[in-house]
Amino acid sequence: MLTEERHQFIRDRLAADGRVLAGELASRFGVSEDTVRRDLRELAKSGQLRRVYGGAVASAPFAAATISQRSSHAVEEKMRLAKVAVGVVAAGQTLFIDGGTTNEAIARAIPRDIELTVATNSLGVASALADLPLVELIMLGGRYVRDLGTCVGGDTLAAVAQLGADLFFLGSCGLDASRGVTAFDSAEAEVKRAMARNSAGIVIAATNDKLATAAPYRVAAPDAIRHLVVERSAPAAVLADFQRQGAEIHFA
Repeated sequence: MLTEERHQFIRDRLAADGRVLAGELASRFGVSEDTVRRDLRELAKSGQLRRVYGGAVASAPFAAATISQRSSHAVEEKMRLAKVAVGVVAAGQTLFIDGGTTNEAIARAIPRDIELTVATNSLGVASALADLPLVELIMLGGRYVRDLGTCVGGDTLAAVAQLGADLFFLGSCGLDASRGVTAFDSAEAEVKRAMARNSAGIVIAATNDKLATAAPYRVAAPDAIRHLVVERSAPAAVLADFQRQGAEIHFA
């Protein structure tokens, strides 16, 4: 195969499966793994994939998009995910809900007749919950980043450290069964990691374009996910990998 033919095959495989393995590609192409790794480096430089140990996964979508730009993407899908996601919540629980447009949809889907304590660093989530009479709302302050729609930094981390949650609704940028949950922004990832440490379980609702993708900053290992809420059309092979690591799959 010529170089461009190999690159196109890799792109097609990522579109179909979300990941490629260097060893399998080398056998398929009849070339050395060094040649495959060089192919993957070139594709990674142009943002077409993200390299991981042993191969590569698709790059997570919306790397440069602000939360306002993302708010118009997959609106109906996020609403369906949100309705299922709130089904794992029990009255009396304490929740962390961080930023992201899917998490904002989840906040809007919380019933008015359930008593909860919710701590969030997201202005959008807080706005969605502000009028719910039985929700004790805790704002996790700090430096507000408009493009993220969240507070980050030392003050936010200090506020998170004072709380413990039954569930953490984690907004993921990338979600892969080997790399786990990843994010694009280092400060945002730090807050997410702090919330994960102080929670008894992680809940993630993800549209199909987030599955088998990765962003630069690691947040949580795949076996830390307790509930994974996905579309019914989500790839079965990807979901099986998460199930093997303990995630309960919920279809929207």
